[in-house]
Amino acid sequence: MRLGLMREKRTLKICVGASAGGHMSQLLKLLEMSESWPQPPSFYVTTLKTLAEKLSKQGPVYVIGECNRQHLLKTLGVLIRSLKVIVTERPNVVITTGSLPLAILCLSAKLFGAKIVWIDSIANIEQLSLSGRLVKPFTDLFLTQWEKLASINKEVEYTGALV
Repeated sequence: MRLGLMREKRTLKICVGASAGGHMSQLLKLLEMSESWPQPPSFYVTTLKTLAEKLSKQGPVYVIGECNRQHLLKTLGVLIRSLKVIVTERPNVVITTGSLPLAILCLSAKLFGAKIVWIDSIANIEQLSLSGRLVKPFTDLFLTQWEKLASINKEVEYTGALV
């Protein structure tokens, strides 16, 4: 085969992330399901240093901090740290189980051309999470863990519960 026709197999740069609590529990469960991954994640993003220590055994980890809509300065800090991560790593895909800090990371990544996979928390039974609703227009795949929510939300898919 001529060298000009040979193509190098492209590996994706996959970022996975979650905040503390249930979001991280769901992400860790998803990571355990290794057969569902095309390749291991390239790096991880979380909101607390204690979670970073747990994930660091699997690869590089970035901590972007916690924020909410009542603390705009913290939110600005998360935005700045998220942009630094995205500019440094340039992921092709971001996969997250959500929260506002990860929504900010997703929006930052989208600015640089990344594909976004959002898995809304199983705790959201009646409606999509506020962060999920914020990021939904920018996602390439939006998954809910409740069939009812997929039936009433356009462009949201249900493929089963994670937990």
